[in-house]
Amino acid sequence: MGKWKKKFRALPKPIRVELQRIVVDDIKVLAGKRISTDDIVAGTYAHLGLKHETLQVGQSWEVVPPINVGTTSKRNSEGWTVTRKDLPKHRKYFYRDIPIYGDAARNGWTTAAIPREVYETDSYPPYLFQIEVSVQEVLNDGRFGIVFSIDEVFSKHSASFEEDLLFAVNLLQENTGVSAVAASENPDFVFTSRLRWDVFPPGQIADLAMRIQQNGGRNPPDLATITERLELFEQFQPIEYLKGLGGNDHYIGAKYADDLVVFENMRHGNALYVLYDDWATLSQKPRSEILKLPTSKFDRLIHTEGWANRFALLMQHELQDRGTRIRIGRHQRRRRR
Repeated sequence: MGKWKKKFRALPKPIRVELQRIVVDDIKVLAGKRISTDDIVAGTYAHLGLKHETLQVGQSWEVVPPINVGTTSKRNSEGWTVTRKDLPKHRKYFYRDIPIYGDAARNGWTTAAIPREVYETDSYPPYLFQIEVSVQEVLNDGRFGIVFSIDEVFSKHSASFEEDLLFAVNLLQENTGVSAVAASENPDFVFTSRLRWDVFPPGQIADLAMRIQQNGGRNPPDLATITERLELFEQFQPIEYLKGLGGNDHYIGAKYADDLVVFENMRHGNALYVLYDDWATLSQKPRSEILKLPTSKFDRLIHTEGWANRFALLMQHELQDRGTRIRIGRHQRRRRR
């Protein structure tokens, strides 16, 4: 790791000035840096996958920063809580098993409710932002021009715009030593915070996967990855498949009812989202804003071990609540109304 400033308490003045200059709504956290081969040999950016073998013009990839890089990287992966000492304490009971009359061998155990005065806490889920690394060019002095960016687009209309932007700026700064912002109209990049969908009717998975990949825009996900996710969606027999358009062309999804839609970014693939109620509006929100919605509006299944089984149980319950029974077998899928 390099020795550079790790964190800002507020958005730096150059970024605020740039935000005032940018007239469009969609903002990307993005910055370039000149990096020497000595930095690579020293392992300064190894935590981002930047090594001798990847230091080739045209190479690009994404990585969730390791939690040992710093506080922001740890919060990005694990979430965090804030103790609200600005609010009065309240009584909360904590439960503990204790031996009866001090002798568990003779009298057994009982559960005691222990009251304590505690502060309120605010819990924040992990953003799971990834840093995109792009090797753009070789400079005349032998250094490489690298572009680092956060894989999220931030809308000025979002209620938590400055809070989310500051977090992303600090994540990039902590890991790379540079941070800046760019507008969606920047000709070198294509991105938007609004997710628009193309609709595909159900059909043969192989044919559908091919059509989705062919409509995948720039750098589409590989066919095997698309097929794997469609096979998972197909078990619950969606009425439509969805494909993101424009700057969100790596999103695919499936619609099961007017109030039940699932989708995922196949490029980053760290979580699957299940939306309820007014999904068309909710799906257009930036990911950072979706995370702040009431939990009744969505579920997010992070791709940890067993996530597909958790998704199956969730879908069975949600479809059953809507009058649809699903029986899933290894070689048989049947839907009953």
